[in-house]
Order: sequence, then structure tokens, then C-alpha cells
Amino acid sequence: MKVDLDKEARRLEIERRGQFPELRTCIYRITNSNVFNRSLMQINARAMTGAVISRLKHQDEISIPTAYTVLHEGDYIQAVGSEESLNQLALLVGEREEGELPLDKTQEIESLLLTKKDMINKQLGDLNLQKNFACTVTRVRRSGIDLSPSPDLALKFGDKLMVVGEKEGIKGIARLLGNDVKKLSDTDFFPIAMGIVLGVLFGKLNISFSDSVSFSPGLTGGVLMVALFLSAIGKTGPILWSMSGPANQLLRQLGLLLFLAEVGTSAGKNLVATFQESGLLMFGVGAAITLVPMLVAVVVGRLVFKISLLDLLGTITGGMTSTPGLAAADSMVDSNIPSVAYATVYPIAMVFLILFIQVIASAVY
Repeated sequence: MKVDLDKEARRLEIERRGQFPELRTCIYRITNSNVFNRSLMQINARAMTGAVISRLKHQDEISIPTAYTVLHEGDYIQAVGSEESLNQLALLVGEREEGELPLDKTQEIESLLLTKKDMINKQLGDLNLQKNFACTVTRVRRSGIDLSPSPDLALKFGDKLMVVGEKEGIKGIARLLGNDVKKLSDTDFFPIAMGIVLGVLFGKLNISFSDSVSFSPGLTGGVLMVALFLSAIGKTGPILWSMSGPANQLLRQLGLLLFLAEVGTSAGKNLVATFQESGLLMFGVGAAITLVPMLVAVVVGRLVFKISLLDLLGTITGGMTSTPGLAAADSMVDSNIPSVAYATVYPIAMVFLILFIQVIASAVY
């Protein structure tokens, strides 16, 4: 279809990151008389604009502002936020200027990793970092995207918090969050094994709709559905239902390798006998049954629904419940877009596949 997959992946990632406004930094000179001699809490700057005020310059002194910090005419503040929130802040306090305020010798800005299990799923506002450590979080980076540090933002394992404040306060926050890079690459096999066991048990459930129609998710469907459910939960007590990127990639490649090896060795021993018994007819019919729905899906997906090619690759392989197809799609491009589409479609396709086979079998026999 003459689509450059690498360019398409970059375009889609930029487009989807655009759903999260880019955060910028700028400074303001306090010129609005309505905020003179009023505290940040009184003007309600955070809630009114969405911007985070990270530094204040009063006369020649630079400090980390708190909710009780009072603004004076001619003061400078530095803020972080989206373009819209920064424009709103300009309307509230005064003139917007480009640049940054320097840090005092006792202050610094540092990026801290959340790796302590106790902190996962806690809301940023509940930590009360400003009051307890005299520090301000200016942004939270998650999966390559900068998020605005709103008080109701639930923290996740591996989040990178940009913190500005006094050096001792930042050290205290580092101890609170964990900030252990090594834990990002560690692999805890207990959640993986527990997830597989739960998936196998769920896959053995047999749901009957009538005497002739019953449904069971099966081994693959059961494990995938449980994995999706546990991933959405994220954490149960001390157990994290997530893996680091390197561990995920290693297990994914190893799993595909073992799957393809098992399928190949199981099917290969009957290949010659099948050729001798059925000739090329069975292979031709099988190729037609496989290709025709795929081609129809491509035409309808591209021309009618305007689905991107990477999403379409994941959707088609998920609709076919074809793990080798996903492996082929993943090898074409350095992006997880096909995998996300595959995981979205696969459970639905698996359910309908099992149901339709039961219905067809009942109708024929």
C-alpha cells in the first residue's frame, strides 16, 4: 500500500502525544494590581489556570513559593504548564516573558523515579510535598509523555517526577519515592506466574447458553483476559501487575519463539501425509479462507473507517487471533501500536470465534 511504516509510526506517536499538551516554562512580571499583596492561595492560581508556579523572585532573593507566598508589584515568578494554562496565568498576574529564574545555591531541580510500591496509585496531592518537604513537582513524565502534576494525578510505577526545592527536601522526597533505577530493570516472576495460573483457571471456565452452545475462553483467551484485567488494576497489596520495558520485551520475544517452535514441530510431522492425502486443494482452500477476510478488512478499514496501517495490522492479526501475525507486524516497525490494537481486538475475536464455531456446528449437525 506504499506506506512507510517508520514514518507512519512517528506520525501516530506525535499525534497521540498531542492529546497531552506539551508543557513549557516561562516567567512573569507581576503587574496586575488585582494580585498585589495577595497570596497564591488567595488568588487560587493553580486551580484557576492549571499552571504550576515553581519559583519566585522578590527583589534579589529567589525562593520556592508556597500557598502562603505573597506577590508584590514587580516580583517575578516562574511557571510550568501547557500553552493554554500559561496564557491564563498571564491574564491573572501580568506580563509574560521568556526565560527561567536561576536557582539559589541551596536549591536544585532533580528528576526522581517512583519505584517504591507503597507510593503506587497514591494521588500526588495526598503526599503534600510542598508542606512536608518545601518542594514543588513541576511535571510528571510517564511513558515518554509529560503530564501536568495535578493534585488528583494517581502515581504509577516508573513515573519520573521533576522536583524543584531545597536540596535536603529533595533528598527526603527521593527516599519517599524510592528513586532506585535498578528496580526498573528487575523482573519479579511471582506476578507473572500468578497471572498465568489465574489465566489458565479462568480459561477452563465453561459457560453454557443452551444444551448445544457453550463457551470457554480457552488457555490463550483466559491468560490474555486476566492479563488485561490485572494490568488495569495495576497493584494488589505488595504485588505489582506490571513489568519493566526490557523484561516485557524479553518475555514477549521468548514467548513468540517458543510458540512458533511448538506450532512448527507439531504441524511439520503431518505435513507430508496431508499433502499426499489432500494434495494442494486443502492448502488452496485454507489460503482463500485466510486471505479473503484480511483483504476485505484492509479495504474497509482504510477506505471506510480511515484506520492507520499500523492499527490495521494489529486489528487484523487480533481478529485472526494470530500470534505469528503479530510477531510479523512487530518486526516491521519499532513501535507498540500494532500490539495495542491486537490486544484490544483479540479478546472480542476469541469470544466470537468460539461462539460462531458452536453455532455453525449446531446448524450443520
